[in-house]
Amino acid sequence: MVYSLYDASIEQAKNILDAFLSILAKVEASPAAATIATAKIHESMLPFIFQVHFASVLLHKLSARLQGQPPRDLEYKNLDTVEQMRARLVEVKADVDAVTREAVNGRETEIVPLGLGPNIPEVKIEGWQYAHGYAIPNLFFHLTTAYDIARKEGVEIGKKDFITSFIGKYVADQVKQ
Repeated sequence: MVYSLYDASIEQAKNILDAFLSILAKVEASPAAATIATAKIHESMLPFIFQVHFASVLLHKLSARLQGQPPRDLEYKNLDTVEQMRARLVEVKADVDAVTREAVNGRETEIVPLGLGPNIPEVKIEGWQYAHGYAIPNLFFHLTTAYDIARKEGVEIGKKDFITSFIGKYVADQVKQ
């Protein structure tokens, strides 16, 4: 087996989406569901709703850019409830699931645009650099932050809820649930 850009980016994106959806399912079943959208770890940090929004935007951009397509704009609205957040992630999951190995592999060195924030000029980097140096680390950051906010808000989740989306498929036949 050859480990490719698709494996390192799109397959990881699928795992991250599954972990987000797993966390949201636990949030939805908890008393925190009604207030989670605006919950934060610290007053200077962005709320749970932003973690879902930014991750969904980044997941969509990753799937589009690595296929050589322009991403569409995903607005920061209609994410006030867990149901709306889940619907957004399911929508983006369809984008990610539609990406094929053939559409990504071979594009490692194609140039993609990257905005690094307000008042910072857009940069151009290679697709593999975008995936490894920006998209995947940011996705893990926002997934972890959402997990931490949920824990802080009393949602009954643990490491297993986070990690199963990543390792579960490789060990399922060896581990009895």
